[in-house]
Parts: sequence; C-alpha cells; structure tokens
Amino acid sequence: MKILDITLEGGHYIFDADISWYKKTRKDKGCKWLECMLEDIRVDNVYKETDGVLSPFVIKAVNWFGERQTPTDALRDVAGRITRNETGTLTVNDIWPVLKKALDKFKKYPAITGDRVIPYFIYNMGNIANLVYATDRFLYYLYEYEGLLMFRTEDGTIVSDNEFAEIGYWNSKENVEKGIERLLPFTEYISIMEKWEREQ
Repeated sequence: MKILDITLEGGHYIFDADISWYKKTRKDKGCKWLECMLEDIRVDNVYKETDGVLSPFVIKAVNWFGERQTPTDALRDVAGRITRNETGTLTVNDIWPVLKKALDKFKKYPAITGDRVIPYFIYNMGNIANLVYATDRFLYYLYEYEGLLMFRTEDGTIVSDNEFAEIGYWNSKENVEKGIERLLPFTEYISIMEKWEREQ
C-alpha cells in the first residue's frame, strides 16, 4: 500500500509498505507516538517517477558504518524532515492518514512561530528530540542519549547529526556573545517531557 507520496529536491517518490501489522491499540507499548509507529513500519519499496513511469529507486546513501540505507531508513529520514517543518526542498503530496495523524502531533508544540513554524519536538532516526538552543542562524535539538542535532533556522535543513553539532553549539553561543548571531526565545513544553518520562 502507498503510505507516502513526496516531491523531494525535484524528484517524485512513492513509499510502499505493508500495513497489516497496524493495530489501533498501541498505547501499551510504552513509547512516544511516532517512535512506536516507525519502529514497526517496514517499507517494501521506494519508487521514483520519471516521465510518468514508476521504477524502483536504488538508495545509494550509507550510514556511518558504511551500510547502505534501507527504504525504511529513507521513510524515517523523510518523517524527520516533516516533523521539523523543513521547507524549500520537500512537499508532501499524499500520506497514509494514520501516519499523517502521528506526524501532525508535532505541530501541537510550536516553539517559535514566524515565517516558518519551528517545532519544539522533532523526530530524528528513532529518537524524539527537543529544542534546547535557537539563534537566527541555527537550531540545536537534544535527544535522549544526550546527542545534539544542528539545523538551519531558515529552512530546517540538517547541518550536523554528529560531534560537529556540539562544536556548532559552542560556536553559536560565542557568536551570540559577539553579536554575530541573535538568540531566539522559544516556548518550551517541559511538562510534556516530564509526562513522557513518568510513562516510561
């Protein structure tokens, strides 16, 4: 079944997955909304449309260990882009209503509103991260294993998901002190995080 149809960086992609596993009683799993869903979804294929013809898309990207990314990894990447409201490169054309409902929950917690709504919570490859520092140039999110993620404030595109994000964080703090970057205040949802921790 088609669960996602997107245009990404000029290409048209369709994600096909088996959803027979899905049951509406997911609350007993003891994890946050999207983590549960994307933990269970297995994407069978990703197709790319070229001149009106769909053909299997071969993913050439690899992870830090040199392993080729799977169609499921690709779905998780796109889900992350959607939750952080990445603009300019991604358009969602069609989406499985259950997945849409899960992704839409991130919209309930806006940290900064303006030209682009910046969410307080985002999904990133298996983790829910929350905003910890924001400037007019960069956003820094922290996930549960205390790893920092760095994104551009303007469009939500990723800058770093490794140790360079921590370097960027300290550079941004220094740049704020020097007046090179401007600190952005944001709304926090600490009570939501505390509620999740109690439920674990």
